Amino acid sequence: MAVMSIQERELVEKHLYLVRGTVLGTVSVNETVQGLGYDDLYQIGCEALCHAAQKYREDGGAAFPTFAGIVIKNRLISHCRKITKVQKPLEYMDAPQAAGSELTFAETFPDQNYHALSDADTFFFLSETGKRCSGTTRKGIEALALKCRGHTGVEIAARYGAPPNHVAAWISKATRMLREEKLTA
Repeated sequence: MAVMSIQERELVEKHLYLVRGTVLGTVSVNETVQGLGYDDLYQIGCEALCHAAQKYREDGGAAFPTFAGIVIKNRLISHCRKITKVQKPLEYMDAPQAAGSELTFAETFPDQNYHALSDADTFFFLSETGKRCSGTTRKGIEALALKCRGHTGVEIAARYGAPPNHVAAWISKATRMLREEKLTA
């Protein structure tokens, strides 16, 4: 984005109210999906407002609030479409399984101590396990650690310079090995 002029900045500051109204009136805020929380959507809306201020021309036939509202709305919709293609809603382990159910997701796991592991414990466990492995199993352990950090299979594949289906196979092999270790332990 180009540097904004003083007039463009003043225009943005004067019309910040448009962002909040457009966010709340256009999309459904969903805090369980990364990128669809209010703060994320507000930031996207502010970026769109800045873009609108830079592209606005008074001789275009529309008042700035009208023009900016359309730009913000379109940017929010595009952002939501992009996010929903790549992410699924988070399922919190302490949330009920279904409406009216008294069991949480955590209570349905056979190993009730899984939640005692912190993120640091998980990464340490994967790191130590990876030291005992080699080849594609080791890559699968590393890919699992990256997945735990929030990376997608495509991002991991790009990091390794491999096709995404190879990464999925590595993860599958590592997961199988971890399950077998658990059964023999």
